Amino acid sequence: MSPDLAVDLGSATVRVAEPGGDVLVEEPSVAAVEVGEARMVAFGRKALGLAASGGPSGRIQLVRPVRHGQLVDVRLADEVLEHVVRSAGVARLAHPRVLACVHVEATHVQRDALERGLRRAGARQVRFVEQPIAAAMGAGLPVGEPEGMMAVEVGAGTTDVAVIALGGTVTSVSVPVGSADFDEALRTLLARRFGLVVDRSSAEEVRRRIGSVLPEPSSPHLEVRGRDVSTGAPARVVVSSEQLRPTLEELVAPIVSAAVDCVARTPPDLANDLLERGLSLSGGGSYLRGLEERLAAATGLAVHPAPSRERCAVLGAARCLGGDRLALLVSAARRR
Repeated sequence: MSPDLAVDLGSATVRVAEPGGDVLVEEPSVAAVEVGEARMVAFGRKALGLAASGGPSGRIQLVRPVRHGQLVDVRLADEVLEHVVRSAGVARLAHPRVLACVHVEATHVQRDALERGLRRAGARQVRFVEQPIAAAMGAGLPVGEPEGMMAVEVGAGTTDVAVIALGGTVTSVSVPVGSADFDEALRTLLARRFGLVVDRSSAEEVRRRIGSVLPEPSSPHLEVRGRDVSTGAPARVVVSSEQLRPTLEELVAPIVSAAVDCVARTPPDLANDLLERGLSLSGGGSYLRGLEERLAAATGLAVHPAPSRERCAVLGAARCLGGDRLALLVSAARRR
């Protein structure tokens, strides 16, 4: 196995890949912590399963160490990073070189925190690649060329928009909105308007099956099951795509505005390139029905959905490893 790893520590999912493109780790970014002990007892799917069973003492709490692209619990994030590096099959003593995806507006403080966590996990060298550049690489775009190209990456907690040329961002915007926000907004809507309490996975299913930000002639309907908000008894309601649309449109609006802003700030010669190339759309949140059409109408650009949208960033980062692209596309983290 290569000692090099690409890491995408997302708000909803953490992914680790090797230079060959194999995804070694793909787990929900959630840790099970025993209340009062302040230590992680399980991560990812095991954490979700442990929480569902109540844990050995019934005092298991689920914690997400990353929200909106930021480490909100640095100590827990350190444990998570050490766990995922081991899960990738790399021994701590192997001291892998790590290329980590970061958002375009990540601060030095945020990058330093991620670097420290990866070094504690055993990395001998940590470098960073910005999320839209990694996503563009994962989509197969020639990001090192002088022609301009555009990438929109809709993650779980953050959307990154950038115009790219010569391996760097020309204009970029990061918006703290993603698919997790879509799902939470739908949970709130179902509780307030329909009196139905559902969990995150149910809200995600609703979004994936009937969520849309475009008017539809025949609005699809879906039966949703949960608990009555007043009595706690099992309940079900039938909701339509049209009933959900205003809520989702409100969240999509800043994403569309960010794309328009990036295009407006792009130099004229590169803007002409965008008219020919269009924009690449990736990230798990990009599957929302109607988002492609909204972006195309607002920017005047053709929208090209990337292959393997959820994995696009980590696969692009993996392609950067071990070659001349690394020097071109990433910046070395400050050594201590």
